[in-house]
Amino acid sequence: MPLYYFDTIAGSGLIRDNTGMEWPDDATARREGIASLPHLAKDELPDGDLRTFSVIVRNAQDRAIFIADLTLTGRWLR
Repeated sequence: MPLYYFDTIAGSGLIRDNTGMEWPDDATARREGIASLPHLAKDELPDGDLRTFSVIVRNAQDRAIFIADLTLTGRWLR
């Protein structure tokens, strides 16, 4: 199975995945990248009212093939 890497961008900047995971195809790697975003947001609890979390999927040839963003927006309702 092909190897894919999932780099993340959150509060601490870019974290490059040097381990990777095997998935059957690009579509599955895409789904897994998207599915990782809520977990990333939970682990990096925002310290403000606007925060974007991103995952960049790279293939075994080290080429970025997909990026997904999750934006968290908070507003006081007073």
